[in-house]
Amino acid sequence: MSGFALPGEVLYIMGASGAGKTSLLNILSDRISTGRNARVKGKILINDSVELKGAAFGALASYVMQDDILFKVFTPREALTFAARLKLTSMTEEEQDIRVNELLIDLNLNSVADQVIGGGGI
Repeated sequence: MSGFALPGEVLYIMGASGAGKTSLLNILSDRISTGRNARVKGKILINDSVELKGAAFGALASYVMQDDILFKVFTPREALTFAARLKLTSMTEEEQDIRVNELLIDLNLNSVADQVIGGGGI
């Protein structure tokens, strides 16, 4: 399998149920464990030259798993802060808050960062 993603663009991976979309994303983001019968081989390259290994994926891309749950009463800032507190444990809370604020700006959500959006979640 091969493919590419353009910088600064959203990438959609589409396919029928059971086609391997989640497995592909789990492999790319190093979230898969290889058991007795599983084997993963090959290279993931950035710009056709730098090999992507382990935790480096998180520094370059983001993958929201299909079963991630956010509370519908959270504002965008609260939802991102909640996720940061759970997942960015190597950072101080101040560093996490800085990352959250940067992400709100990058996603153009700063103007609604402290508003509860709709009733169906974020």
